[in-house]
Amino acid sequence: MFRRSRPERPDPYDASWRERLLVLGTATGIVIAALVLGLIFAHGATVELLGLIPLSMFAVGKFLPLWGVTGKSNFGPWELGLVIGVIDTCTVLFIVYALEGLYRFARLKRALEKVQTNASLVLTAYPRIKKGAVVGVALFVLFPVAGTGAMMGAFLGILLGLHRYVTIAAVAAGGFIGGMLMAFLAAFFRGAIIDMEQVQDNPLVKWPTIAVLVLLGLLALRWLTRTYRRALEAAQQQGAGPQA
Repeated sequence: MFRRSRPERPDPYDASWRERLLVLGTATGIVIAALVLGLIFAHGATVELLGLIPLSMFAVGKFLPLWGVTGKSNFGPWELGLVIGVIDTCTVLFIVYALEGLYRFARLKRALEKVQTNASLVLTAYPRIKKGAVVGVALFVLFPVAGTGAMMGAFLGILLGLHRYVTIAAVAAGGFIGGMLMAFLAAFFRGAIIDMEQVQDNPLVKWPTIAVLVLLGLLALRWLTRTYRRALEAAQQQGAGPQA
């Protein structure tokens, strides 16, 4: 699976079955208990959350708190920011403690190998991550660009040789910080809209301002995404593959 340059050292991801059972069992139990209680006492909000979680994981990522300012959600931006942190924490726990088992399934193996390859390309494209491994992993996870996230951060931690506890802490920190930053921006954006509503008598001021804010956000996201993808493509052209 992963070949490390110093095999004489203990494998930081070779946890005992007791530890794996304790961590995965506890996390799974908490999620199931929260789901059951939510469906009983807050059915509508829980059903919405079940739809938002896969949406965040596979599509919008850390931009999920923006949904909290639409007025159509049971959650505010700060609550959805916390949801992002919880999702990233659960993801890194699952990757760290269940990775070897996941590689036994052919389809999952191919998907995981692709993520591993991309993670090694990230290290080539962004060599500074190696210098400050823990901070680099956390910053990478909180970066709001499609393609980054807890799964990639977990593989980065593995490839960098970080201990499993350090990897979990770095990814979880990046998830919570990134979620809260996006929640702050979402709340600020909502405040700007409210301020604009105070000048409804002058639509020549309100709507152009909102249009400019949206356009600037879209341009910034496009620039970040293109920069990230170009760096990965450049690393791939240089012949970078899964690192030892």
